[in-house]
Amino acid sequence: MQAYQSLLLEDLATQLLRGPKRLRLRQLFNIEFVLTLLEPGKSFPYDFVRHALTGFRAPGAPSDTSDAHLIELDDLIADLTALAEDLSEDAGIRVDEWAGPVFSVAELAERFDVSTKTIFRWRRRGLIGWKFRFADRRTRLLFTDRSIRRFVAHNADLIQRGSSFSQLTRDEREVIIARAKALVELGQKTANAVARTIAAETGRAVETIRLLLKGYDDAHPAAGIFNRSTLTVAADDVRLSVWEAYLDGASVEALAERFSRPIAWIYQTITQMKARELKSRPIEFMPSDEFEDAFLEDEILNGPAVRQPNAPLETNRRIPRDLPPYLQQLFRIPLLTPEGEAALFRKMNFLRFRAEKLREALDPDASTPADLDAIDALLAQAADVKKQITQANLRLVVSTAKKHLSSVHDFFELISDGNVSLMRAVDKFDYSRGNKFSTYAWWAINKNFARTIPEQRHHQDRYRTGQEELFDSVALPSEPEAEDDQLAALRRKVEDMLACLDERAREILRQRFGLEDHGQPQTLEQIGKRLGVSKERVRQIEARAMEKLREDFGADLSKLLGPE
Repeated sequence: MQAYQSLLLEDLATQLLRGPKRLRLRQLFNIEFVLTLLEPGKSFPYDFVRHALTGFRAPGAPSDTSDAHLIELDDLIADLTALAEDLSEDAGIRVDEWAGPVFSVAELAERFDVSTKTIFRWRRRGLIGWKFRFADRRTRLLFTDRSIRRFVAHNADLIQRGSSFSQLTRDEREVIIARAKALVELGQKTANAVARTIAAETGRAVETIRLLLKGYDDAHPAAGIFNRSTLTVAADDVRLSVWEAYLDGASVEALAERFSRPIAWIYQTITQMKARELKSRPIEFMPSDEFEDAFLEDEILNGPAVRQPNAPLETNRRIPRDLPPYLQQLFRIPLLTPEGEAALFRKMNFLRFRAEKLREALDPDASTPADLDAIDALLAQAADVKKQITQANLRLVVSTAKKHLSSVHDFFELISDGNVSLMRAVDKFDYSRGNKFSTYAWWAINKNFARTIPEQRHHQDRYRTGQEELFDSVALPSEPEAEDDQLAALRRKVEDMLACLDERAREILRQRFGLEDHGQPQTLEQIGKRLGVSKERVRQIEARAMEKLREDFGADLSKLLGPE
């Protein structure tokens, strides 16, 4: 077994490993699901973790939230990572029988253009790896495509930062060296100026360029790019090492001792490196002319719809009692009013707009901790608003996932995938167009299911995951719930649009987007086999049908699909 930080989770791992092996994949998928529920800066009750992983809770036993039964976030991520390795190794999953793509550490590093060290750093942030069995009967750590997609969706900034510090290929090095020589000939005499220019042109981190230039001059002392007496990037070499160690979790005091530098210098270095990182990454937001009007700032941040964005709680709404308690809670979260929804989206994007303005004005070499704190504070406020919007719409994910559920689908994995789609939709939704977010989110979630469910079906046809036990623990209601009025109206609108197509085109679109067969999206190949045509022919019919809908229902289709 792996080493565990929490004795409670170590004991749980022992119990799970003694249980039936047919449940291993379900348990592994549940680990991925739990990771989507974690929030920074919080501790989590052991009973919550155990219930989320196994569906088990002692009858009548209250959730124990005493300090002895709370697990810190970092410890929980580390233990879930270890648990995934133990369970997958015990499952004996053969890599040649796995349906989806998998990646080794080296392959994943190449895919994201980062070092293998960065991949191991990401593992401490929740990138889950499984142990797969090879033909030589040895097990090796690999990463599934689904796990990678979840991690990327939750850590987009971390991925972008890692890529900017990635290793350079030989061709890239040669191009950068040639460009540096050309810039020197044009009059740029310092390594700092040249590195910043090339970094802006290539999207690479300034530190990566600096170290490349330093290494080249070290290897060519008589024919370097710069006069070595004026090239002072050795200090930047140390700063980069300090920054990487800081990102790995080292304390300021430990860094000062390790690098034999004053604590004040360590703080200054961390501030400078963080400023450079912020400067290299634009903050995305949905623009609006309102953001430039200073008189509207107070209304945007503190208007009545912002202070009271929620609709009255539906006390008579039936909550599916057989859902796990942490899913039942979603139906107790009040929905947003149309005005409140628009106000929250406006506030979130305005906060990001202000943060972007501060980032643009940032001078990395002259910035202070207060400058960075101001940007962080705005982004933190924007994240809180995003969380508020996301939580108010989580029940949409559950309702949509239930419509796609079948005997070969893992309910928690569908919800996990849907949550990722929902969070992406919050970032991409253009509130200024006046559309309802739930419409855009519904399409985003279903488009994702249309892509991932066929892959999951093919995969789970090979690996049974103990679905009987899953349905015993989840036990979805047998009678359908009353469909949300908004979704019912949306379905009527879709049917009206489809009515203008010929029968074959209607059938293909319904099957592609899971509008029939109990919400099961079909692949091009599956539809082609059913209709007796090639998948390329299906693709052509689908493309023409969508083009006709755009021509006949341009505005309505834009409202449904949102911005591409």
